[in-house]
Amino acid sequence: MNPFYFGPSRRPLFGLYTRARGRYEAGPAALLCYPVGSEYMRAHRAFRQLNGLLNREGLHVLRFDYSSTGDSSGSGREASLRNWLDDIGWAIEELKDTAMVEQVSVVGLRWGGTLAALACADRSDVGRLVLWDPIVSGRAYLDDRVGTPRPRGEIGIEGYPFSQALRDEMDAVDLRHLDGELPTDTTLLVARDREEYRRWVDPSRAGGRSVAYRVVPSSGDWAQADPFGDALIPQRIIQAIVQELTRVDVR
Repeated sequence: MNPFYFGPSRRPLFGLYTRARGRYEAGPAALLCYPVGSEYMRAHRAFRQLNGLLNREGLHVLRFDYSSTGDSSGSGREASLRNWLDDIGWAIEELKDTAMVEQVSVVGLRWGGTLAALACADRSDVGRLVLWDPIVSGRAYLDDRVGTPRPRGEIGIEGYPFSQALRDEMDAVDLRHLDGELPTDTTLLVARDREEYRRWVDPSRAGGRSVAYRVVPSSGDWAQADPFGDALIPQRIIQAIVQELTRVDVR
C-alpha cells in the first residue's frame, strides 16, 4: 500500500495506491470513488475488501479522499461538488500515470457513483464504469435527509457539515438529465430494483447510451446504521463488481 498526496498544489488530495498482487508492471487499473458524509465511514470496510479482491484479480487500485473530506486538504465547510468532479479527473490522470495505462475502470458508490457518472461522461480514458447504488436525484436525496421546507445556511447531516452552496449544487443534480455520453461499458449495479433507477436507465437506452442494469439483492441500507453502528459488507455486490471489472468480453 502506498499512501501519498497528488493533484493540484492548491488542493492536494490524499490517495492510497495498491498494486495488483504479484504484478509490478503496467496493468489494468481501477479507481474507487467513495460516497460522502456519514456514508463514507460506513463504506470504508466494504471498499477495503473490494480493493483487496481487485488486487488479487490482477488490478492496480487507487482510492482517494475528495477535497475537504478525509485526509485531503480543505475543511468540510469548503466542500464543493464542482471541486469533487475535478478531483475525480485528477485521480483518473494520476492512476493512468501510476499504472502506466491509457484507460482505467471507475467504480462509485452512492454520491461517489453520481459524481463518477458526471465526471466520466465523454471521457475516452474510462473503459468501464460501475455505478453502485448511485443517487439519481440530488433533490430527492436532500428531501429525505433534510426534509421540507429546507432550512437555509449551513446544516449538519449526521455530524457532517453541508454548506448552503454545496446543497444548492447537489439539489441541481439529476442523472436523468446527464449531459454527455457515458462510457460504452457502463453498469448500474443496485441492491434493490427501484423505479427511480428504471426511469433513468430506460430513457438512457432510448437515447443511445449503453447502460446495463443489474440487481443484486442485498440486505441493509447505506443511509441507515444498524443498532450497533456496524458497516455494511454486501458480499454479493462486491463480488459482482469484481466480475464486472475482470470479465473478458466488452459490450
